[in-house]
Amino acid sequence: MERPVKRRRVSLDENDSDAASSSASEGSSSAPPSPQPPHEDGDESEEEIAKPHQGTNTVSRIKSKKDASVPAAQHVTPEDQDGGSNDLPLSIQSSIDPSSTRTFLDLGLSPWLTASLNAMAIKNPTRIQSAAIPPILQGRDCIGGSRTGSGKTVAFAAPILETWSRDPRGIYAVVLTPTRELALQIYEQISAVGARQGVRCCLVTGGADQKAQALELGRRPHVVIATPGRLAEHIETSGDDTMKGLRKVKFVVLDEADRLLATGKGSMLPAVSTCLDALPPSSERQTLLFTATVTPEVRALKDAPRAPGKPDVFVTEVDTDSLTLPPTLKQTYQLVNVLHKEKYLHILLLTAANAEKPTIIFCNRTSTATLLEHLLRLLNHRVTALHSGLPHTDRTNNLARFRARAARILIATD
Repeated sequence: MERPVKRRRVSLDENDSDAASSSASEGSSSAPPSPQPPHEDGDESEEEIAKPHQGTNTVSRIKSKKDASVPAAQHVTPEDQDGGSNDLPLSIQSSIDPSSTRTFLDLGLSPWLTASLNAMAIKNPTRIQSAAIPPILQGRDCIGGSRTGSGKTVAFAAPILETWSRDPRGIYAVVLTPTRELALQIYEQISAVGARQGVRCCLVTGGADQKAQALELGRRPHVVIATPGRLAEHIETSGDDTMKGLRKVKFVVLDEADRLLATGKGSMLPAVSTCLDALPPSSERQTLLFTATVTPEVRALKDAPRAPGKPDVFVTEVDTDSLTLPPTLKQTYQLVNVLHKEKYLHILLLTAANAEKPTIIFCNRTSTATLLEHLLRLLNHRVTALHSGLPHTDRTNNLARFRARAARILIATD
């Protein structure tokens, strides 16, 4: 199928059919996960595309040793960095705007929803949440761009749950996302936020019992979180009950929209189009696109033809710079000889400061992740892995082991 046809099928407003996050390293690196901090809000521009000012943080680094024969991890404080010839100055932008005082109540959310967010330690809106929630509550379609970890899930989940609570029925929203792990993460977060109001979510992904999923869809859950391929299979094989439920959907979310709408080899676009064809026309629902990378193809959907009387698409891009990091993340670098990377990693994991910390190590290849897992296990580290070469059951179990601290180290591809 030609590319223009594909674009037309996923546009925001044509009635015939509509539209965690990690960077891989060449070797491997470890960064202990930090607890989710209370979010602070950010003032957004009233323009269609909001790009707020951002602050700057200092990055501490670890200098490299030219003699790599003795792998010993070093830590260099910011005070020590000034005199080092190997220092690589880097400006890191913060996602927090300390001058802002907006709350979730100010954004138009109900007290019950604000209380649910507070119970999850989400006390103040982030920039993407401050920018996206009000226009979504006003009934506008939205294209939101913000870095991974900036709160995009709450940015679309909160207004969906807010409007659903005024008219609770199923199926109210469908969220499409490219991977099973992302779908599970969104499912858990929406379930937690909506628990006080009894929201029922349904997870529809590959690797699970399709018959059980079909039965759950037939019971009309309030929110369906799915990967496009598996939901397309249900659409092609399910009965009238499921199809009738999907035809009454009020919200459609494309999370990681750049990947869902990408063309070329392995494109998910045919499955996405099948899903959208089974849903109400764009004139009868809201379409929300969120991504860490707002590609020209995604941004172009803003100018798609609109149904008569439907408001313009709201577009906001905040914290999309590749150097934007959470203010709670302390980033260090260890420059080592390529022949000794694993030695340095082993020593780093055994230092007193890191010996008990949960650690995620990212690799850019499945083969590298597998090799590193076996190596660290031989060195008596409690390790597990998460990558595409594992069966779905193993991926789910390994992630559960890491979350339960049965494994201290998780080796993953991006």
